[in-house]
Amino acid sequence: MGVFMKITAITPGQQDASTIGKSSASTTGTSFQDILAHELAAAKTPATTATTATVATAQIPAPLRLDGLTLTEDTINTLEKFSAALGNPSFSAQDLEPFASALEDETAALVNLKNQLPENNPLSALLERVATASYVEAAKLRRGDYHA
Repeated sequence: MGVFMKITAITPGQQDASTIGKSSASTTGTSFQDILAHELAAAKTPATTATTATVATAQIPAPLRLDGLTLTEDTINTLEKFSAALGNPSFSAQDLEPFASALEDETAALVNLKNQLPENNPLSALLERVATASYVEAAKLRRGDYHA
């Protein structure tokens, strides 16, 4: 509570204007000027990266982008159907086999499309994440993680 009272005790205009902007020895570490300089430098870097990504996206043929997005949606739909099938106790391991095959095929197609894209492309990152999830689920099913 003492800190609160100290803060509220300061009213606008009480601060000594001659100390503003001057560096003083601090036991807390990094000065505000250092933090500001670091943040300004960091702010400039993403803008350059975003511009590069935008240029990279513009150079990718529209059919390739469309194929990537369509395949991503199809794979996510397969994963959702697989999840629903896992929740259904009437499904046997044999009933789940088509899901493993479909997920493996979709993983291979996602990786193939990803390899046609530049690494810094946002679509490339999306394809990689979906392919990883698809691969992991197919591998878990193949090794018997989902069998009782």
